[in-house]
Amino acid sequence: MSKKPFFAYRSFWKEFETRRRFADFGVKQFVVFAGHSTNSMGEPYCPYPPVWKWFNSYDFAPFDEQMEDNLRICPDAEILCMLDLNSPLWLARHQNVDSYSEVTQAECNEGWKKQTKNFVQALVEHAEEKYGKHIVSYILMCGKTDEWMDYSQGVESEGKRKAYLAWSEREGLPVPQDIPAWGAREHVSHVVDRLELRDPQEDREALQYWRFHSEVNVDSILEFASQVRGLVHRPFELGVFYGYILELEYATVRCGHLAYERLERSPDIDFVISPGDYHDRTMGGGSGFMTPNGTVKRYHKDCLYEIDHRTTTANMQLTPYVSMNWMDSWKSVPEDVAGLRREFCRTLFHGAHLWWFDMWGKFYTTPEHFECLAKCRELWEQYADRSFCPEAEVALIVSPEGGLYIGRNDYDHLLHEPVLKACNRLGTPYEVYSLNDLPHLPERIKLAIFVGCIQLNAKAQSEVSRFAEHHACLWDGPNGMTDGLTWTPQKLPGTTFPNYTEISPEILREAAAKAGVHLFTEKPCPVWYGRNLLSVHCAEGGPMKLSLKQPATQAVELFSGRVFPVQGLSFTYDFATPETALFRLE
Repeated sequence: MSKKPFFAYRSFWKEFETRRRFADFGVKQFVVFAGHSTNSMGEPYCPYPPVWKWFNSYDFAPFDEQMEDNLRICPDAEILCMLDLNSPLWLARHQNVDSYSEVTQAECNEGWKKQTKNFVQALVEHAEEKYGKHIVSYILMCGKTDEWMDYSQGVESEGKRKAYLAWSEREGLPVPQDIPAWGAREHVSHVVDRLELRDPQEDREALQYWRFHSEVNVDSILEFASQVRGLVHRPFELGVFYGYILELEYATVRCGHLAYERLERSPDIDFVISPGDYHDRTMGGGSGFMTPNGTVKRYHKDCLYEIDHRTTTANMQLTPYVSMNWMDSWKSVPEDVAGLRREFCRTLFHGAHLWWFDMWGKFYTTPEHFECLAKCRELWEQYADRSFCPEAEVALIVSPEGGLYIGRNDYDHLLHEPVLKACNRLGTPYEVYSLNDLPHLPERIKLAIFVGCIQLNAKAQSEVSRFAEHHACLWDGPNGMTDGLTWTPQKLPGTTFPNYTEISPEILREAAAKAGVHLFTEKPCPVWYGRNLLSVHCAEGGPMKLSLKQPATQAVELFSGRVFPVQGLSFTYDFATPETALFRLE
């Protein structure tokens, strides 16, 4: 496969003119969505008629029309083909399960799985025969918003009960008589720093069940991935939305997104997808991947970053009656440009794929939008590479095992959100890893910030102790509350900051400076650095001194082409309000 990551365009709607504009400035990668299900508003995802008509009955004409529409605009298009595994309404009625809201229920229903596999085989065989030379990727879609999220809240069914009992036996765990009832699986025994947390003994049934809940989700993803691998006899890449531990917070466990390490170890998966973080999209924020990007890279896989951020012109009116106007958007065209540049730079520095998601159209309409996107495309061709990663000296450490312990806390007590916002404004790059990655962190890391590491078993304790001998450690919020056997708070090396709701960029900048981390900016703001490139995003304009790690003679701002002299290890740049600048240091 090419080392160049995907730079693609996606829309729910046809948006032919916008596709042409993207093709005009060199974009060849377009997303085709063979959809037959409806979204959370009950509206069809896809403007083309469905392919899947009835049991083992398919009409491929709408898929062909969608493919041909893209090929007319770009004859040498490279297609990322989304496969909608969610149930058509008729199948949901027949199987008495709706995979959209209850994906784990569907996954434990043999009738649903058989019919869905038949559909996948039929569509992929047709696509390969007719368009195989154009399709560079297949993407498996299912569950809530087609992102493999389960909103069944763990409810039982006969199929799920059998699967749970069989899984418990395979794992060498106590085999229960049944799935834990609502009261047992939602019970929490402790409240620590205002967070509701489970106990390894009192809530053992819930911990065991919720672990299964994620495992059965990944079992199915990998089963379908293996099927597609067997149907496609040429190089291609397979992607999936999964692993939103940084975004879903307490819902991660119920949504079935905690088994991401196992998913990323699979040879059948090439990349994982997420939109940008929804909690930090305003000017001055940093958005970011919903899954630990460092863990993805550890397993030699890629991320795909979905840039679906709402511009001032974005259409949120799905029908004359249905709108999504509650979604926040940027407030002006200068904000649009600064925001699009910011998201582009984040993707570039992480060696990730991206697609510009023009959801319901009109996200990109102004001359300023297209000038920005065309420049991003030009810079992508020059600098994008899958091996690119930020030269970060700070690591944020999260824990999927710890995530099992977190109960139903409200939105005023989200554990990851405050520290993510603070990290985004550090004034230096950071990467996100999982606790199991600790022995494999890059040597350049000087400070590790631990959040949500509720369980530290003997192995983790040993690894943390060895790591702390040569690195600074900051523990944010409740960590090490159990060894996995008893509720026994563990000894934590380094500094503990218990009031996670008040963690701030200033606190993290102070800890980073003490650890010898280089800070590029005088004030908190998003910064990325690597390969002699430096990106800085500011909400408020004005002159700012930028401090470099290595001497340079000049800095070229790549969006504008302007050249600035560098006095050894620093230079001053006068930021607009707002602005994202990208410098090449020479």
